Amino acid sequence: MTRAMAHRGPDDSGHVLLPTHAPGMMAGLGHRRLSIIDLEGGHQPMWSVDRRYAIVFNGEIYNYREVRGRLQAMGCQFATQSDTEVILQAYACWGEAGVERLEGMFAFGIWEPATETWFLARDRFGIKPLYWAQPEPGTLAFASEIKPLLPLMGGARVERGALYHYLLYGWGPVDRTIFQGVQHLPPSHTLTLRAGDAAPRIRRYWQLARAGVHRSPAAWADAARAALDAAVASHLVADVPVGLTLSGGVDSSAVLAAMARAVSPACIHAFTLGYGLPDDEVPFARLAAHHVGAMAVERQVPVDSFAERFATCIWHLEEPIAHPVMGTTYQLAGLVREQVKVTLIGEGADELFAGYPHYRLLRPPFSLLPRSRLWPTILAAAYLMPEVSTLARLLAPDLVDRGLLDAVAHQYDAYAKEGDVPSGVLRFELEHELPQSQLARIDKLTMAGSVEARVPFLDRAFAELAYDAPFGLKVQGGTQKALLRRAVADRLPPAIVQRPKSGKRGTQALLPTILGMVTDGPLSHLIAGPTLTRRGWFDAAAVRRYLGEAGHPVVRRHPVESRRRAKFALALAVLEQWAGLFLDQTPAERIYE
Repeated sequence: MTRAMAHRGPDDSGHVLLPTHAPGMMAGLGHRRLSIIDLEGGHQPMWSVDRRYAIVFNGEIYNYREVRGRLQAMGCQFATQSDTEVILQAYACWGEAGVERLEGMFAFGIWEPATETWFLARDRFGIKPLYWAQPEPGTLAFASEIKPLLPLMGGARVERGALYHYLLYGWGPVDRTIFQGVQHLPPSHTLTLRAGDAAPRIRRYWQLARAGVHRSPAAWADAARAALDAAVASHLVADVPVGLTLSGGVDSSAVLAAMARAVSPACIHAFTLGYGLPDDEVPFARLAAHHVGAMAVERQVPVDSFAERFATCIWHLEEPIAHPVMGTTYQLAGLVREQVKVTLIGEGADELFAGYPHYRLLRPPFSLLPRSRLWPTILAAAYLMPEVSTLARLLAPDLVDRGLLDAVAHQYDAYAKEGDVPSGVLRFELEHELPQSQLARIDKLTMAGSVEARVPFLDRAFAELAYDAPFGLKVQGGTQKALLRRAVADRLPPAIVQRPKSGKRGTQALLPTILGMVTDGPLSHLIAGPTLTRRGWFDAAAVRRYLGEAGHPVVRRHPVESRRRAKFALALAVLEQWAGLFLDQTPAERIYE
């Protein structure tokens, strides 16, 4: 199992196989390590000093020194300087509640031989993935990736509800994968399986909520700035150098500015990938790096490299995600790995500070719409995927389960019924879109290059403060992330602070070029009529008509429909490539040739 994840941990590996009380049954732990903290003493699987518990752990605990100090004051003994051992002792002293004291990104499994109990936990936002399966009742298999679990489940078979979810949202559900029998442990959850139990118990240990703190606009900006500084400082804990991926947008530049206050700016390597296009990110990133005195590390790559690495990206993603910048994430990780193996990133700010264009719909006049109309309008603008009635027409008739399709389409409606609609929308994206579209892409494609990506905006204390801030301070007029921009206005050049998310000079200016490769370029064979017919999931003629409507004058002028078809074309290409790799059992070696 661990051989399939060697890229996640090229520095070390370990395995333990233990007998159980059940005849013929064994308990095994395996680990691949990317050494970041306590390079010599952090070997895994790791046993507690008293040999009561064993652990395998992926991630980082940023407050491990503080937790270690509390545990030592209680009389706990330690054999290493690693954060891994802190998790073990926290579990030994506080049981399942120990996870609530950990600040960081993590996925871990603990085995207690005496009671034959498995305990699994995943961090609050789902920065680190954790998959589990039960090949037989009463058994448990878990891993940081899906591929090691598939042979145990008899191969890859599609879970129809998850397939529907992908085709409606562009990413999968948070509790299960597109592979039958393989589940996600959702963010902020633990899993416990005891001897004799047929199925595990899954418990939520944390949920984002508004505290209702009242501050002046200036005080909110000051508090956000101070909290970001503290979050970034905590995320620099490591026994190896830490870099930064820099797009030149306000999010990653804000992290850079905070980082420059925690360490010498001249020591910061800020990595940027460019494509040589008129609206390239490189000039903005260079401006931000030079402003704080950091070292700008740049690389120009050809635009068609997206198509060349498309199959490799899908192989590492493991589940279909219709995200146009997957190639950028993958290639940027390769650039980072040439100099460091840990990087800070700017993800999470859009969901906390309402940075996406569709958040404008939560301000007048759009917010005056009835909730029953506002919610589907927001989903349409946010994800640009077909409505449920349209998807039913595009699918092959024998693949349509209208009851299941409608259930998937409406499973998030409760978020729109919360008293505070903007908070409900933000919480929905933080709990579903963020882990399944953004964080899954980042973890899989950076770890493919043996790079650890850290997300300071998702520090718990910072996230709770940012979520609590009034929505009116986040979206002001036509400006998204207004509060964050105000908080860092005196730290960055105006061209960075005022840079939009979309538009000619926005951070998403590359998207039309990428989508063009799918509709008319080197990836178009993946959505061609014969390909769709052979796969058998879609009505090929209906799909071609739908995509062909992109050229109609009415569709071209529509703010959503003009982009929906291009996004669906990308989703189809990703799905077909995924199916070829995982369902048709194409040898993995072919995509590395």
